[in-house]
Amino acid sequence: MSLRLLLPLLMSAAVALAALPAQARTPRLSLIEQAQSCDGSAACPYFPEVYRADYAFRSAFNIALKRAGLKRQRWVPNGVTTPLKPVEIDGKARLLSSVCEPHNCGHRYSILYDPAARSMTGVYVGSDGKGGVRTVYFGDPSIAEADLLIKN
Repeated sequence: MSLRLLLPLLMSAAVALAALPAQARTPRLSLIEQAQSCDGSAACPYFPEVYRADYAFRSAFNIALKRAGLKRQRWVPNGVTTPLKPVEIDGKARLLSSVCEPHNCGHRYSILYDPAARSMTGVYVGSDGKGGVRTVYFGDPSIAEADLLIKN
């Protein structure tokens, strides 16, 4: 293609781009970036949404569970959940959320995700199969993190 034919195409593309509203030209924030600036409201991304869409988040969750000897429950991608909200703990920015089994929040995970390190700590609370409660921490939470997780 000659420059003579290409120039009008480039000019029309530039004019079309300039006509778009600024928000249409602005790259969309990832769900993690949205969560980092959220206030914990319903407009914030929720755990299942981020779990399905963000590979690093999903991998961090699954790896932390596996290392603790836990199996991811099949209801996790569709569980009842809270929005991811930013918290600072031990001087580090984290995202806090929880997800529980639909119609049975006696089985739940509370998590703290570290977007910078792409790692996760958390706690699983569920039945021990004998009528008691089983509590298993995963991802090596600090004392402050463990306290926040069990209260969430």
